[in-house]
Amino acid sequence: MLKHIPKSEVFKFTHLPLYAAFILKNHLSEFTLVGIRFARELDLPMMKPLAKMPESDLVKLGTETNRQLLQALVNNTVENIIDTNIENFVSNKIVDSQGKNYLQNTDIIAEDIILAFYIRRKVFNHFLHSYSPNLMLHMLITNEVDYFTTQEHLLTFKAFISTKQ
Repeated sequence: MLKHIPKSEVFKFTHLPLYAAFILKNHLSEFTLVGIRFARELDLPMMKPLAKMPESDLVKLGTETNRQLLQALVNNTVENIIDTNIENFVSNKIVDSQGKNYLQNTDIIAEDIILAFYIRRKVFNHFLHSYSPNLMLHMLITNEVDYFTTQEHLLTFKAFISTKQ
């Protein structure tokens, strides 16, 4: 049941599902590693508490999270993942696959949210050239990624603000 997202066609995409399927099938590990690298390069504040997590666990967690996200994009059901992520954040259930809580919602600051969605867009853009040489298709996918991440960013920031009140 969607608590945080109005039921609508907001997250239904035309080009992003096939692109997500391509990444899922061919580049899932690299997608995860590139995301971690970009987060470190941008000095994402929430990476500091995650430094306690063994690198292999961070990669495993990132891979599973990305697998779920990409599969939801393939199925055009990403609103379910977004809703679950927001619910986990609000209820402070940010855990790895073994249930260990390396990160509290109080560890996350506004900069994390802003930079995390920038990183997500950057990671998706990173794989466009291996997907297709068609620049028009790149633009269409980039527009859908931008729309998706902007909508998710808005919902996440609303949840973030609600935890600070």
